[in-house]
Amino acid sequence: MTKSKDTASALLVVILVTFALLATTYSLVTKLKYGPDEPAHFIYVRALALNHAPPPIAHTETPDESYEASHAAHHPPLYYAIAAISYALLDWAGASQDIIWRVLRLLNVVIGAAWIYTIYLLALVCFGDRRYAVATAGLVALIPNCSYTAGMIINDPLIALLFTAALIHITGSFKSGRPPASPVLLGVLMGLAILTKAQGLALIPVFILSQILICRRSEYTNWREVGKSTAIVLGCAILVSGWWFARSMVVHGTPLPQSLNRPVITNMLIMLFTPVVSAELVYVASKQLYGHFWVPYWLVGPVLGSWKYFSNTVLAVTAVVLVGAISKLRRSSNIDRRSLYLLVFAAVLIYLLWLRHALVVDRFANLQGRLLMPVAGAIGIVFVLGFDNWLRSPLVKKIGAGVATAVLLIMNFVVIGCAVTLYR
Repeated sequence: MTKSKDTASALLVVILVTFALLATTYSLVTKLKYGPDEPAHFIYVRALALNHAPPPIAHTETPDESYEASHAAHHPPLYYAIAAISYALLDWAGASQDIIWRVLRLLNVVIGAAWIYTIYLLALVCFGDRRYAVATAGLVALIPNCSYTAGMIINDPLIALLFTAALIHITGSFKSGRPPASPVLLGVLMGLAILTKAQGLALIPVFILSQILICRRSEYTNWREVGKSTAIVLGCAILVSGWWFARSMVVHGTPLPQSLNRPVITNMLIMLFTPVVSAELVYVASKQLYGHFWVPYWLVGPVLGSWKYFSNTVLAVTAVVLVGAISKLRRSSNIDRRSLYLLVFAAVLIYLLWLRHALVVDRFANLQGRLLMPVAGAIGIVFVLGFDNWLRSPLVKKIGAGVATAVLLIMNFVVIGCAVTLYR
């Protein structure tokens, strides 16, 4: 048992170091100021560091740092406040803007590595097995777009870290059938996630559903205990993040302001009257989102092209994985299905939030695969289950893990090569 634990710990260290190296490499080969929406995020950081206030919201894209307003200014401020501390210190020391940019990119590498560790912990709670937890963390760490995003100035790695950390506590509570052991900590984590990006709001229905089901499991005999704990969690979350939405209401007239307004449709109810066209629209947009979750194809496409073949391959592999995962769940009694279903529910909520945003706010959100990073742990867990179903013997499992690792590393090297070629 100790030997297995030591092996898992060693593999986890290798995974974290590999992720950090990949993210750092992406940071170095991507032309400075050319990461996804980087200038807009940099403007936000600079405004907090120098003016101690968020910048004005720009309603057109801000493609370079010469602007005072930012089209990222509608986001909550936590990531930008953390980055602003580094900016202020470096600016005080006389560092150039380019050096500050590089350091802020490296800050996200650290945040990203911490996120991968939380994915390991989430999978450990779900599986109760270190080997499967390590496999899940390794899979997510090697997804090219995850390590690429961690090398840029952007708030997605931090929301992914905090969202996953909150899911660890929610899932642990749900699995034990008891209220959270540390309701204040969970509430603070949820509040910090919400204060990083509006996606964090999805944690609220996930948590409430988990507590309702805990009550139902005990035939509501523990409703007082659960109700008290739930009130503490939600109260702490509101205390941590509520002020931002109150400020937005006062300053912008809405608790959830938006910057860019490039809708596909003006109202989602329109889809009821054009079901065929709407279904095709949702399918194409979802396919693009999911493909870009794996690889930043907007970076690879100009060099390699063939988006259709890549996205179709990803969908085919995912279909095989889903069939395997369903089969595994039906055959095995060792897997906590309820906890897995709760994580899938969280993933569905994140997807629905994206779908609404892509349709009625910003049509280009279909290229932002990084928006699935908060639930990458759930995706990784499903993939590990699926592969585990098809790879039965220990030897075949090891071979399969080796092949998957090699394929993902090759994908990363291809993306790195494309970045070098594109920015040359």
